[in-house]
Parts: sequence; structure tokens; C-alpha cells
Amino acid sequence: MRVLAAIALGYFFVVGKLGGQGTVEQLSSGLMEPARAELDRTLSVALEEPREFDPQLDTPKRRVAPGSRVISLGAGCRAAQKPYDLLIHFHGAPPVLETAFEKSGIDGVLVIYNWGIGSGAYEDPFAAPGTFNQLVTNITNGVRELCPNAAAPKRIGLSAWSAGYGAVWRILDRSTDAARIDSVLLSDGLHCGFVGNERERQVNPAQMAAFELFADQAVADKRLFAITHSTIATPYASTTETSTYLLDAEGVARIQVSMPGPRPDMELTSRADRGSFHVRGFAGQDKAAHANQLYGFGDLLLPYLKERWR
Repeated sequence: MRVLAAIALGYFFVVGKLGGQGTVEQLSSGLMEPARAELDRTLSVALEEPREFDPQLDTPKRRVAPGSRVISLGAGCRAAQKPYDLLIHFHGAPPVLETAFEKSGIDGVLVIYNWGIGSGAYEDPFAAPGTFNQLVTNITNGVRELCPNAAAPKRIGLSAWSAGYGAVWRILDRSTDAARIDSVLLSDGLHCGFVGNERERQVNPAQMAAFELFADQAVADKRLFAITHSTIATPYASTTETSTYLLDAEGVARIQVSMPGPRPDMELTSRADRGSFHVRGFAGQDKAAHANQLYGFGDLLLPYLKERWR
């Protein structure tokens, strides 16, 4: 429950540059500091160096590197001895994500970055050209430190929960970087600002252009793009509004449903699919609903990736 509390409170620090006005001012300082401290403690528990291991054995490998990075090879070095599939995840508790990735059976490498609170913390590292290529190079070198005979990444997927979408946006917004991305998985974390009168809540098309282009390719089965979202209302464009914007742009209708989700208090209320573009909408308008999206990541989004990378 301690992990759940920390990541749930983190939702209210999501907004950064892309989303417009932040919500930090709406919280009392009494909530902000405990939330930050709890998140720090949670991540520090997760970011522990592993015991010494034999790189020749097909046992799970894990290493924490500078820059709040966790490299995880659930299947051991065997998975990296040939060009391997790489999933780079931004923002989220490593124990949750690593367990989900191992359970999924995806034969690849998972790397997790936690750079702070707010989407700006994830946008800024990719503001300059060449930064994504450098990130992949650093990951490649890090995997080779774990497994000396490791190859290089083959297919690259990006995933994010909450504020981590800021990194995905920056990467997709540069065409040379976007061309390297095979798949994108977003868990309750696609926000942007509005144009015109904010009371009319018109999603800013310029800020959605990179995601719309990727959705175009997913509809044509050239890429994978899968989104899950809650119904949390926000002063900037919510995850419901941004996903609806993309569905409308692609001419894909939502189908209203009422089905249980992967966690006891989750209810699936809508679904939409065309080609390799998938959107799943869930009820829930509080911090617990937002945290459930991360805890349900393995059941809701990773199956699409496993099928594509089979």
C-alpha cells in the first residue's frame, strides 16, 4: 500500500510544459512535501544494486545506473545475445513494471527512467537533437555491462505512465527519432493544452500532431499505439479528451461497454480499435483510479506488445 500511496499522490504533479497550467499551486504545502518524500522512499527501496551474478547464466539481471535508470533483463543475458527488443518506460515504480514485464513473457530488455515530478522533467532531456540517440547508446552500453556479449537493440518501444508522456511526446515530435520507434504504450498520461476559449476545451492540435501521426501509422498496422485512461477531470486536456481527439482524427468510434478491469475496483467503460491502434477507457476520477492504471499496465498494455513482438 505504501507504493500505491506514493505513486497515486504523484499524479497531482503531472502537468509540465505541454499540459499548460500546473496543479501544484492547488495543493497545500503539507501534502506536497510528504508526497515527494514518500515517492523518494518508495523508489529508493526499488533502486538497489543486485548481488553479483554469472553473466553466462540465464537468470534475471538487473542494474541501477546513474540518471535514475533501471536496466532489467528478466530472461537473463540470453535475451540480449542477438539484436533484442527494447522497451523504454518513463515514470513508474520499478517493482510494478519489472514484475509485469517478466510476467508478460516478452523476450526483451526493459529500461525504466524516473526523472521527477511533472511532464517537464521528462520533456527537457530530449529538447536538443541527438539526445534520444545518445539515450539508446547509453542503454546499449549499460546492457553490455551486464552482458558482455550483448548485441544492440532491434525494435524499440516507448511506454509511460502519468507525467512520463512528456518524454514520449518529445521523441515522437522529432521525425528522425520517431522513425526509430516501433510501439508506444501510454497509461493514463496523455495531456496537452487548449486553443481559443479554455471554457470550450478545444484540444490544441499542434501539441497533438506527433501523437496523431503515430496513430495514423498504427491504424495502418505500421506501428503499435495503445492507450488506457481513467476519467479524471483536469484543468488542462484530460486523458479522456486527448484520446477522444485521436479517435476522432482517425475516424474510430468508441464502443461503450461495462466490464471488470484487471483490478477489483476497475471498470472498463469503453473500447476502440482499428488496425494496431487501441484505446481503453476506464471509470474512476480519483488518485486510486490513476494508480490502478500503472498497476494494470501488464494486463492492459503489454499483451499488445507481446503479440506484435512475438
